[in-house]
Amino acid sequence: MRRASIVVVLSAVLLVTSFCGVLVVSFGYRGPVTDAAGRYAPRAVEETGAVNLVSAIYLNYRLYDTLFEILIFSVAVLGVRFYLIGRGKEEAVERIPESQVVRTSADLLFPIILLIGIYLTLSGHFSPGGGFSGGVVAGTGLLLCAVALGSNVVGRRFREASLERLEWAILLAILFLAVFPISLRFVPLTDLLPQGKAGSMLSGGSILIYNMLIGLKVFIGTWVVIHYFLSHRGEI
Repeated sequence: MRRASIVVVLSAVLLVTSFCGVLVVSFGYRGPVTDAAGRYAPRAVEETGAVNLVSAIYLNYRLYDTLFEILIFSVAVLGVRFYLIGRGKEEAVERIPESQVVRTSADLLFPIILLIGIYLTLSGHFSPGGGFSGGVVAGTGLLLCAVALGSNVVGRRFREASLERLEWAILLAILFLAVFPISLRFVPLTDLLPQGKAGSMLSGGSILIYNMLIGLKVFIGTWVVIHYFLSHRGEI
């Protein structure tokens, strides 16, 4: 394993361990809450500013769980990258050129798919959607481009080193937003931003920021998985 790879792995382990340690020390478990739904549903909009109750719960009330879901996703992407990065292709697969119909369809559909992914990400706090669904939808647009143009062609347009740094920067930003309230003597995961007017774009406190960061991270992670699997097994 390259020296740079070892540094990245050790940094990731240290980051996750430190984050988990801060949360474990800061929180006290008082047993299951039997009437959680009865408390969340009537008061979610008032307390979080998010009309979408699902986003209000998993990006506010249950943000603790969501952060671990993000860490699990990051570990999965990291595992794919480091497992396949040095293995190369198992067999030589000659790529079959796609027809002009497929290429034209990709040119027409990719901007639409990307816009749908962005919309789902930005509107997740006041309508169905969110960062996870928006990032996956946008990632499928890249899969369509990989089918039409080839993963190598699409991959050359995305600098791998830059994407890797951006992916880790996003993860650090998400964890920083979660633990930053400690520096102001608040409980970690506290939402410090104003709730805004429910139903508007600038509402829901930090939920919009979390959705944007999660959407971009899932988008990058989806492409990394697609790219490395195609590089290992051959073109679609």
